[in-house]
Amino acid sequence: MMNKLKMLFIAVLAFTSLIDASERVYLAPFNTIGINEDLGITAEKLMHAYIDENGRFVLINYAENDSVEAGNYESINKVAIQKNCSKFIIAEFTRLGQNVISSFKLYDVNNEKPVWSDRLKAANPDDLDPIIERVARNIGTKKQASDDDDIYTITEQETKPLKKIGISGYFGINVVGDLEITPNTNMLAGIGLFTLLDAKRVFFGIDFTLTNMGEELNKPTFYDLSLSVYYPFGMSNNTPFVGGGLSYSWHITFDDNDELPYTPEELSANGLTGFVGGGILLNRASRVAFLLQAKYFIDFFNTPYVEEIAPKKFKKTNKHIQGLKFSIGIGF
Repeated sequence: MMNKLKMLFIAVLAFTSLIDASERVYLAPFNTIGINEDLGITAEKLMHAYIDENGRFVLINYAENDSVEAGNYESINKVAIQKNCSKFIIAEFTRLGQNVISSFKLYDVNNEKPVWSDRLKAANPDDLDPIIERVARNIGTKKQASDDDDIYTITEQETKPLKKIGISGYFGINVVGDLEITPNTNMLAGIGLFTLLDAKRVFFGIDFTLTNMGEELNKPTFYDLSLSVYYPFGMSNNTPFVGGGLSYSWHITFDDNDELPYTPEELSANGLTGFVGGGILLNRASRVAFLLQAKYFIDFFNTPYVEEIAPKKFKKTNKHIQGLKFSIGIGF
C-alpha cells in the first residue's frame, strides 16, 4: 500500500513539473504603422487572453520600464533573456488604405531566424480579433494561422469575392492555306472565322474554317470547328505562342462525274482531328490585332478517296489525312 502511495505521489509531482515547465514567452509591444496606438494595445491584450486560454505558453507581457523598441529584434531578445523566457513574439500591424496587414513571428532567444511566422490581411481593424485568435491557437505549431479552417474565426477580408484576371478577346476573319501531306499532296485554300481570348498567361481559341470551296475530285471540302489552348511567351505587344487542340471535322466530297459508282454520302466522313502548332499575335495591346499561325494536324478517322485504276474503273480507299495549315487573320 505504501509503495502505491509513493508511486502516486511521484506521478503527481511529475505532472506538476510538466505544468510548471510550460515555456515562458515574452510578448513585445506591437509595432503599429498607420493605425491608432490604442488599437495596438488592445490587440496585445487580446493576444495575451487567447494564448492564456490555449495554455501552451506562459505569456510574459512587456512592462513600461523594459526599454524595448517595438519591432527591434536586439532589444526584445535582450529583455526576453532577462525575464527567463525561452521565446518571444514580435507582431506588426501596417495599414494600407482600409486594409491592415498583420505580421506575427515567434523566435527562440538568440536565434534571428523565426521558428514560426505568418502574415494575414484584415479588411479593417475589426478583423484583428479573429486574426489574433487564430494566431494564438496556431503559433508555435506546424500549422499556419492562415490555414486555420475554424468557421468561427472567419475574417471579413476572407468573405470578399476573389479578384480575377481580366480576359480580353478578339473576333476576326482569317485566310487559310491547307497543305495535305498524306494521302495525296494537295494545297487547298479557304477562309475562316476566329475568336481568341487573352487571359494574360494563356490564350483560348475558337475557330471555324472552310477550305476547298470547289468541287474537284479527290479534294473534299473541309469544315473544321476547333477549340485550342496556347501558352504565350511573355506580355509583349508582339507575343509568340505555342499550343494545340482538337477539331471536329467534316470532309464532304461533291462531284458531278456520272461515271463514279459512289454517292456523295459514300465519299464523306467526319470525326476528330488533333493539332499542335504556334504563331504570333501582333499588336496585342491595340483594338486591332493580327494573328499569324501554323499548325500540324492529323485526323483520327478515315476519309474515302477515289483512285482511277483503269479507264472508267475506280477504286475507293480509306485513308487518314495529315498535313500543315497556315493562316493569317485580323481581329477586332
